[in-house]
Amino acid sequence: MQFIEIFAIAVALSVDAMVVALCWGAVQPKIKLSHVLKFSLVFGGFQALMPTIGWFAGGALYSLINAWDHWVAFGLLFFVSASMVREAFEKEEDEADQCECRSMGSDIAWGKLAMLAVATSLDALAVGFSFAMVSMPIALPATVIGLVCALLTALAMFAAAALSEKAARHSKKLSLLGAAVLFLIGLRILLEHGVFG
Repeated sequence: MQFIEIFAIAVALSVDAMVVALCWGAVQPKIKLSHVLKFSLVFGGFQALMPTIGWFAGGALYSLINAWDHWVAFGLLFFVSASMVREAFEKEEDEADQCECRSMGSDIAWGKLAMLAVATSLDALAVGFSFAMVSMPIALPATVIGLVCALLTALAMFAAAALSEKAARHSKKLSLLGAAVLFLIGLRILLEHGVFG
């Protein structure tokens, strides 16, 4: 497999992570470099880890995981989406930035971030398995996938930062929009796996 093909796969696998980072970042009054680094590290790390797991797992374990991975992804995205909706409506009318969805502060919730990273990287399991089936070493693809995802996630966060000043005036609407996007990503995952026939 040529490097350009690996790069294309990496970009495709990073799209969901980019959308999630953009949605979260758009409702922040201020995005710090530490936020960008955390998102990039977690999303990039999971995107590198998942194909590695898929590569080592082999056929039997992958078949087991493949039977329910889409439900896990949907469940995680739905949980975070519902949390964003709840936090949007809990926001005080005086704009006191109490809701976690709007203001992560200096301490981003690692647990929620990890859930989003898992949900947006499960497709990479299948990619890792396919690499194993063609006897392709996993080190280079996993590294490229992780680095590309980290870079694109950072770019999405910086893009969100450029919009955040205007977005602050519409934080509730953007929080609801972000929740809807996460929910739709979850539905798309179910549709791709033929859940609705």
